[in-house]
Amino acid sequence: IYQAALLGEPWHGYADFLRRVPAPPNLGPWSYEVVDTKLARTPRPYHVMQLCVYSDLLARIQGAEPHSMHLVLGDGRAAAFRFSAFAHYYANARRRFERFVHGPPAESHPEPCRLCDTCRWRDRCSAQWETDDHLTLVANIQRSQIRKLNDAGITTVRALAQVREGASVRKLAEETLARLRAQARLQVQKRDTGQNVYELLDAPEGRGFQRLPRPDDGDLFFDIEGDPLYPDGLEYLFGFYYFENGKPVFKPFWAHEHDRERAAFQEVMDFITRELERHPGAHIYHYNHYEETAIKRLASRYGTREAAVDDLLRRGKLVDLFKVVREAIRVSEPRYTLKNLETFYMEKREGEVKTAADSIVVYERWRQTGDAALLDEIRSYNEADCRSAHGLRDWLLALRREGAPWANDSRQPQGEKSTQHQEEAEVRRLDHEQRLLEGCPVEERPVRELVAQLLEFHRREAKPEWWAMFDRRDRCEEELIEDPECLGGLRLDSNRPAFFEKTSMVFTYCFPPQDTKLGKDDDCLIADTLERAGKVHFLDAAAGVVQIKRARKLGPLPEELSIIPAGPIGDEVLRKALYRFAQSLIAGGGRYPALESVLKRELPRIAGHRPGSPVIRESEDLLEGTIRAVRDLRESHLLIQGPPGAGKTFASSHAILNLIRSGRRVGVASNSHKAINNLLRAVEKHARERDVRFRGVKKSTGPATFFDGEMIRDVTNNSEVSLSVDLIAGTAWLFAREELDRALDCLFVDEAGQVSLANIVAMGMSARNIVLVGDQMQLAQPVQGVHPGESGSSVLEYLLKDWATVPPERGVFLATTWRMHENVCRFISDAVYDSRLHPEPHNQNQRLILTGAAHPALAPSGIRFVEVGHQGCAQKSEEEGRVIHEIYASLLRQRYRDRGGAIHPMTTDNILVVSPYNMQVNHLKSILPSGARVGTVDKFQGQEAEVVLISMATSSGEDLPRNIEFLFSKNRLNVAISRARCLAVIVASPALLEIPCRTVEELELVNTLCHAREYGDVLGCSK
Repeated sequence: IYQAALLGEPWHGYADFLRRVPAPPNLGPWSYEVVDTKLARTPRPYHVMQLCVYSDLLARIQGAEPHSMHLVLGDGRAAAFRFSAFAHYYANARRRFERFVHGPPAESHPEPCRLCDTCRWRDRCSAQWETDDHLTLVANIQRSQIRKLNDAGITTVRALAQVREGASVRKLAEETLARLRAQARLQVQKRDTGQNVYELLDAPEGRGFQRLPRPDDGDLFFDIEGDPLYPDGLEYLFGFYYFENGKPVFKPFWAHEHDRERAAFQEVMDFITRELERHPGAHIYHYNHYEETAIKRLASRYGTREAAVDDLLRRGKLVDLFKVVREAIRVSEPRYTLKNLETFYMEKREGEVKTAADSIVVYERWRQTGDAALLDEIRSYNEADCRSAHGLRDWLLALRREGAPWANDSRQPQGEKSTQHQEEAEVRRLDHEQRLLEGCPVEERPVRELVAQLLEFHRREAKPEWWAMFDRRDRCEEELIEDPECLGGLRLDSNRPAFFEKTSMVFTYCFPPQDTKLGKDDDCLIADTLERAGKVHFLDAAAGVVQIKRARKLGPLPEELSIIPAGPIGDEVLRKALYRFAQSLIAGGGRYPALESVLKRELPRIAGHRPGSPVIRESEDLLEGTIRAVRDLRESHLLIQGPPGAGKTFASSHAILNLIRSGRRVGVASNSHKAINNLLRAVEKHARERDVRFRGVKKSTGPATFFDGEMIRDVTNNSEVSLSVDLIAGTAWLFAREELDRALDCLFVDEAGQVSLANIVAMGMSARNIVLVGDQMQLAQPVQGVHPGESGSSVLEYLLKDWATVPPERGVFLATTWRMHENVCRFISDAVYDSRLHPEPHNQNQRLILTGAAHPALAPSGIRFVEVGHQGCAQKSEEEGRVIHEIYASLLRQRYRDRGGAIHPMTTDNILVVSPYNMQVNHLKSILPSGARVGTVDKFQGQEAEVVLISMATSSGEDLPRNIEFLFSKNRLNVAISRARCLAVIVASPALLEIPCRTVEELELVNTLCHAREYGDVLGCSK
């Protein structure tokens, strides 16, 4: 049907097409789905929202929701979307829009957000802030700091400027308050006098002006223009300003799609390398971190010029002028952008493009119109930015104290061995990549390319940690105090002398108010030197006290220091294993058929089984069928997907013992010793029940990770792992060793959804068959690096791609949960598992028995959504903490009925409290009773309780400390809710449901939380 008119008061719309599909609703023998056409080449969130409006109207007419909705894009490609994946976000947005239309707010006060720079209302908002003398006008102030100042009664720039010396503001570090007050004073001074003002700051050694290297004739001034609206982002213009024979030169490198972006990046890095060879004393100047972050990301994304980027960083060739400015001077401008600073050293700019936001708008206009004049405008803007960086550098040189040390002179000399090692590694990788792809059949090329990308997975994965570590070394104390990953401004407590504990010393420090994710037993480094500090022995963030436990042989700690997280652990054995596998493919392949079947996404090879038919036979008992399929694997792999409470550990332990009884040698691996030990306990328990004796060995790192079993002994040295035993357990670091090559009949990998594809390849060479046990819809592997293609995937993500549940012909889906009440399970099943997960009938007995005085957020079973309004909270919300405390206290006065019908009083053991952030976890621990089970989702995977309380903590999209993918992860929400036997209570700011989404993928993520709100009873709490 063309131009279908759809009406459903008060909405109406005209869909380009309705397509007939064979899915009969009440309407008749078929139904319809919406097809819309767009000139755009990629789907945008507003396209999907438009499809949702049409699909909603269509559903009202035909009596059934369409399963899918479709876009035909400008390049002729079609994209399909499940309506249910967006329906709840759409419904929430529709309700908000209708409320706004029918009753618009009397007044609306502007709050700064990340869209301000590109918003057409920015002048209106700026005028309002000027009228209000709003604190957002203070340069470099943060939303959380504005909130703390407002709580102290400081609401204007002038009031902040007039704060007396020595005054304090609750939860705001003294140094931070002093900086903000001084900044406000300069801005008020300019406002009152009309004069541009700056003042020089006293910076610690090696910072401020001492970050400036000695000028060189070959210095480059670098600026990048990026398009955040392009799918996955695009760096489309790399500009350099420099001098050739005394004359200024501007050199641009353009890229209008990702293929060209890769080539342009290579050209840029080759240009930089050549220029630095010509001018060994030269540096590359840029303003703020964007340029450095971009080249790191591009090197990792495309797997090219990584050694060259590392060499720039190692030799300190990139000079961020923003760091110099921030540490060396204070100016009377409301922002520290390059354009603001030009007030002191450049004429006012002309032209249509004056800001980075303007360049985004103009570039988007060029993409739509192709008008070359628009690119000329952007080119001129980029050149002006590069020239401005040069002007800023020269102005800073003029302000610099004569005789001050140069950065080049104070920097520690860098050895050439590291650079040489990087270059040798790059040559080795390129050699293996060439040999992998040389003459390989077309059908094998995708797998060979993937293996080539996997070779450097671990190096790419470690890089962000190394980069962050070195970046923090360069930060000042105030910046470390503001960084929640660190603990800054520590001062040795003279009233609490150091004391001995075995072979260690424990030092007690005090620190200023700050939020930190560091906790007990975390390894930490001294920020200034990157020397190992020790472990956090005790931490009381509220009291500002931390104890650090340090080996005696390392000597005492300094009286003053800041601590940062330790760097990544060694992975050489894993890297060597990946190269060994690549060499086997180069030699013709076939040595590791189980691994090759994983990489080729083949169906499992099972004796007596026809490929393509269901792994579990019709009418076959699920457990017996699983044991049979594992036993009869033939140089292949098998997936066992276990949703929450579905008994994957039970099924795995039975399959493992069956293999041992039949004389097979079995390996048990996972990402964590905790997961390994949990499965080993089940194996030993089942063996005792069957009166079976076997011999096993587990490689542990020390007493903290020991299994302490009856038949499985712990060892701490790889040489003690005997191949004469029936079962060998350990992490990838054990199974990747060459001496275990094909030593196992079968390798079980538990929590495989969290195991990288690279690690599966590294340890999979130890086994003839591989069984992957886990759930790709629960916690995913933590990935920090940027990886090309699919090389950053977990093994389950790779094998199952977009499937939420494993297809019957590809593996085993454990479809019965023994944990969740139906009122919890129904949401999890529908939202996550394609409606395939069902509760065991006795789960219905589980429920809370509530008194009449129970908190209104409580119910006998199901999901409750408690809305708590708050502002400015990123990773900690005291407002949510107060509500959680009230609900928790009420729960301890209730009773519950278990699966067997017995009634018990609620205790701390029956309640889990979960939050995405360590900072909120630490806050909740401080206000809840002793013994309360509080932690992040990661800590509680595999655990359960009658009630789960979930604190989202973040106020709104503007306060997100990370990307949307973290807080709104469907996997994390699945794990959090599914810990509950009876009831899950989500405590969250309602503004989280209103977050603007930049991509279709983000829409789908936020949709899950909207679904939970719609499914559960909603309660508002004005705390």
